[in-house]
Amino acid sequence: MNNKLCAGHYSTATGADHLQPAKCDSREASNERMPCRQCLICGGLRHRVVFREFDIDVLQCSECHHVFSSFVTDPHYDGFWGAEVADEEHSYWRKARSRMYQEFQTKFLASRSGRLLDMGSGLGFFVKSVAELGNWEAYGCEISPAAVRYAREKHKLNNIICSRLADVELPPRSFDVITMWDVIDHILDPDPLFQRCHTLLRDGGMFFLRTPNVTVQLLRARINKLARGMRPNVNYLQAHEHAHHYSMSSIRKLLERNEFTRIQFVHLQPVQDPDGTILVRGAKSVGFQLVRALAEFSKGHLNFDNLYVVARKGP
Repeated sequence: MNNKLCAGHYSTATGADHLQPAKCDSREASNERMPCRQCLICGGLRHRVVFREFDIDVLQCSECHHVFSSFVTDPHYDGFWGAEVADEEHSYWRKARSRMYQEFQTKFLASRSGRLLDMGSGLGFFVKSVAELGNWEAYGCEISPAAVRYAREKHKLNNIICSRLADVELPPRSFDVITMWDVIDHILDPDPLFQRCHTLLRDGGMFFLRTPNVTVQLLRARINKLARGMRPNVNYLQAHEHAHHYSMSSIRKLLERNEFTRIQFVHLQPVQDPDGTILVRGAKSVGFQLVRALAEFSKGHLNFDNLYVVARKGP
């Protein structure tokens, strides 16, 4: 283990960033809203409301169609896990995502060795699973002190660092693989984070991220709202947590402008609720196979899965 890699600081947020209402002037007649900020993707200044979640407007850029929340976020919010993580099973993080992690490892790690950094490592379940492979040095970075304590004490992971990426003192080209599982949608301005990851990757290194697909999420939110109305315990777009809702096009543009290349979209096993019924889990598995087949048949043009994105540093 290289102690130099444990001396720096990381910057990212995992889970829900702390959001505050944005103050924007609205024009109800045209259903458009004057901008409270530029569009992340194209810098456009004209937006329209495409969904309203309780008192939060979800906006779409009129120029490039990128979708984002009308809230603004504290980029260094570290309270998602609270002051202390409960000492319980955490089956969602341990079981529900295990097949997805296993398929990722089979596709990208099993026949290789090197050093991996998981950005927004949460409770450390993914880092632990990579460390158990034996041929990878697994590191994590997490902004929540409570989550870091849990990962260190429960999983005995000494390579989890608690701090902000902007302060990191790691040498350039330190990692072969950098991952972000459901992190990027919570970050208001992801460019500095992407730039730092690019610097930390070795030439030819792989950058992987998972984020919801707005094509699916927006349709699902509209159906839920139509069928159930607005109810506190129903997932819509989680507009109080998600700063951005990416499409294949918008995430590709974001990666390309941060000098990532060879961008491709892959498919991994879906998250499965371990407490769900056999019927529900079976239906989700069948749905996933259909989505994967449709993507293959359309040569990637039709993607109704979450966005699993692989990019490289260098040509």
